[in-house]
Amino acid sequence: MKSVSAGFLAMLEANATLVEADLYTFTLASGTVLRYTSAQQNVVYAGNTYLAAFLDSAPGFHRGQWACTRGLQSNEMDIDLLFDASTLLDGVAPAAFVNAGGFDGGQVRIDKALAPDWSNPVVNGVVNLFVGIVGQCKTEAGKIELTVNDMLAYLQTTFPRNYFLSACNHCLFDAGCGLSKASYAVSGTVTSAASPTLTTFASSCTQADGWFALGSVVWTSGANKGIVCPVKAYANANGAFTIIYPAGAVPAVGDTFTAYPGCDKTQATCSTKFSNQAHFRGFPYVPTPETLEVGGQGSQAPTTTGGAGGSGLRGVARGPGGQLGNFNQS
Repeated sequence: MKSVSAGFLAMLEANATLVEADLYTFTLASGTVLRYTSAQQNVVYAGNTYLAAFLDSAPGFHRGQWACTRGLQSNEMDIDLLFDASTLLDGVAPAAFVNAGGFDGGQVRIDKALAPDWSNPVVNGVVNLFVGIVGQCKTEAGKIELTVNDMLAYLQTTFPRNYFLSACNHCLFDAGCGLSKASYAVSGTVTSAASPTLTTFASSCTQADGWFALGSVVWTSGANKGIVCPVKAYANANGAFTIIYPAGAVPAVGDTFTAYPGCDKTQATCSTKFSNQAHFRGFPYVPTPETLEVGGQGSQAPTTTGGAGGSGLRGVARGPGGQLGNFNQS
């Protein structure tokens, strides 16, 4: 059941026709709140201004249908954010904002606003349509495609959340890691020290060997602008990058990019490279599992021996690599 305020209900009863618009509220993982509307002018509600696509460099919107059902079935909504060269999201270009993970972990709220007309764009109340969390996010020319899952998606979270693994359970720069991605961003430029290819290029970066391995490169100019390339290897000599997948075009001398370091999730890397061992969530000292086999599979059957000291047990132990070793317990 949808509930509305008394002022909203009075507006419905007093007007035969109304105009409508969607209000979009994006609460980012950083705590920043972005507010937009599909109306043709800014809309004020509850003291907050929702920016229109025709003003203030705000994006336009197009959303798909969704289902409103009773039960525990998770639903989703597709939202397209339309932008041009003047559009900014939190002060940066939309493609760069998405590639930097701006929407990752964010929450989206969509409300339906009604008013007699937009000559006085202050609404008395809204009807909530959807609340969810950002799932998939990708960019195309002039468009950002968001898939927003409703809050029941949290019920599909893998349990237990953490496993006893030697590698860290966190992802670099996520909330558990605690490091700021922006503070590790390095600006670079493609140089002429080596001939660029679709998977290799030299740069102005001077970091130590392997610093950017398993990290990423976000192109900020040139034919690859807006594209994110995962890094396979990096060498200090000539600032040489090797990316995992071919770029869309061969990087040209003078193309600029932002590079981020990578993490192999080991305790040594967390401690020495990032000085972040307090947030390391791996368990490298948990003993590896072993299988005790007594008899069967060609091993010697257990034997017991009597005596004043009691009995003994003989068999084999299989380690994690499958190696067999005899043991004798008495």
